[in-house]
Amino acid sequence: MSDELPAVAALRSLSVFSADQAGAYREHFQRLGEALGADVPTRLAQYVATWAESGQAGAVVLTGNAGTGKTAVAETYSRAVGGDLPEGDDLCEVASSRWVVKDLSGLPDDAARRSTLQAVLTGLATGSGQYLVCANEGVLRDALDTLDHKDLATALDQALRSGAAEVGKLVVVNVNRQRPTAPGLWDALLDFLVREDLWSGCAGCPFDLGSCPMRSNAEALRDPRVREQLRTLVRLGAGEAVPTIREVLSVLAWAVVGDRTCKHVKTATRDMERAAFTATDGYFTRVVGGGLTLDAIERSPLMAGMRTAQLGHVSDLEIDGWLRDTTGAPDVVRLLAGDPSLVEDGPDGSLALAGSRSPQDRVRTKQGTMTFHHLGELVSTSEDPTKVDDGLDALVSGDRDSNAPAQVLWRQRLYFEASQALGGADVASRRLLGYRYVADLVRLAQKAARSEDVVIEVSEVVRGLNFLVTGFSSPHEGLVVPDPACLFARDPGSFRPARPSLVYGLVPLERLSVRVPDRGLVERLLDVDHVDVELVVDSRDDLSLRIRPKMYEAIREAADFQGPVGQGVAEMNDLRGFYSRLASAEAAGDAIRVADPDSDPPALVKVNLPYFTTSRRA
Repeated sequence: MSDELPAVAALRSLSVFSADQAGAYREHFQRLGEALGADVPTRLAQYVATWAESGQAGAVVLTGNAGTGKTAVAETYSRAVGGDLPEGDDLCEVASSRWVVKDLSGLPDDAARRSTLQAVLTGLATGSGQYLVCANEGVLRDALDTLDHKDLATALDQALRSGAAEVGKLVVVNVNRQRPTAPGLWDALLDFLVREDLWSGCAGCPFDLGSCPMRSNAEALRDPRVREQLRTLVRLGAGEAVPTIREVLSVLAWAVVGDRTCKHVKTATRDMERAAFTATDGYFTRVVGGGLTLDAIERSPLMAGMRTAQLGHVSDLEIDGWLRDTTGAPDVVRLLAGDPSLVEDGPDGSLALAGSRSPQDRVRTKQGTMTFHHLGELVSTSEDPTKVDDGLDALVSGDRDSNAPAQVLWRQRLYFEASQALGGADVASRRLLGYRYVADLVRLAQKAARSEDVVIEVSEVVRGLNFLVTGFSSPHEGLVVPDPACLFARDPGSFRPARPSLVYGLVPLERLSVRVPDRGLVERLLDVDHVDVELVVDSRDDLSLRIRPKMYEAIREAADFQGPVGQGVAEMNDLRGFYSRLASAEAAGDAIRVADPDSDPPALVKVNLPYFTTSRRA
């Protein structure tokens, strides 16, 4: 048994939040693979492997951001034809008539990229073999500007819009449309990092003493309910940024091990026993940036997006009350708090840590390390004002550095591990996240993907949109199309409706439909997760509105509460663009109408202009 668990070192190298991040890059994957095992299977990798085995001539071009897995797919293809991933980035024959460009961006200059791409296109035209090309969009476009290849340019444009395109024997895939939260892929990514056989322990591991935060984190992330709650959080983060597999693995690796080593854990446990580690080392806070500076968090757009869900910062009267007094709380909540009446005392006999099972139920205070349960008792029942003040500081302030407030840690942990006690996963998200309607959006997207009836949901979306743009919330007359000038005159990003607003026209509900962005070829080639939806008029691609979690939140809040619902610059720009295109495509209404939200009830008021006649004198 080694002094350091191989999985610990491997996960540290996966994280991009420290200098030791070699494992995050494909060229250095071999050492990582020795520790963690076979690569995570993806639908795209399976597709190119099947294509390789078929021997069918053609070309597959993979475009997308760094870290989306293009090089991993190239390695899968190379092995499928009996070769190895090329060391260089130029056009390389990995087997007879099987060619790979590992990274067009890695070539030294524009001339080299153009000549390499031209060689691929020439081979495609002659039908002389298979070609797999990995290239970022910008580099590919620059080369195409000179080569002027119509089929590739057309396929690239279609792939960037819809995710994938096929023109003759040429297939272009926009790997940015791959979603790590896709069914199957999500569990595979987590298993890659935390499956049980990786975490058997190192020599002298203090896990059985309740003092190894890393193994405790890995154990928690094997729970299907915890995984589903984390999946919701990553889905929300994906609404703010394009999540790559590299970034998801990096965030997960930080959540499990942070910057800890086995040596550090064993040394600290020897010196401080169970008080060595607390909930600040828990996955539930690290996954949203716990232990990192704001500058480090900015390295991960996904983590920054997940933080917009405000996990831990949304209060709930019942949940916060359980922290102060676990009496009457469900048993699972009392266990998470470290209630000693449910758990045998630990080996050190500490009263403050009685009932503790792992670092995840402990917090650090000026009065020492204690369980959530003991902190609640201290604040609620102690007659010593100094102890009460110290307890309150730990509860609501932490140390304003690495030690987060206890109530934040408590809410975060209950979101993941007590969702059933809170009323189910959807209710837990509604109670503890800043997004109340994320579960509704996912259900809508999945219904649309299955072509199920969504008439009621469309009506609710129209109700919310009508209020956002005009202040008139009724959907009965259809989608209200405001005069574009009324939208462009609004404060940037403001969801507060104009009062009053001129109405350009109305679109009946029967002309509206909801669909998912990822459909057709992209759904067959990539792992997709239906979370976003598009509201479409007359099934026209140019008359569609992409609705992501933040916009859906604003729409539903407007429909339900009919009041100002905050700010969203990007979302407001999307609304302006959608309604401008709609106004350009629609004929103006047969009368002038004004949406007047201040009337009782709010109404679309038809304006009758004066009618003038002239008398003719004899």
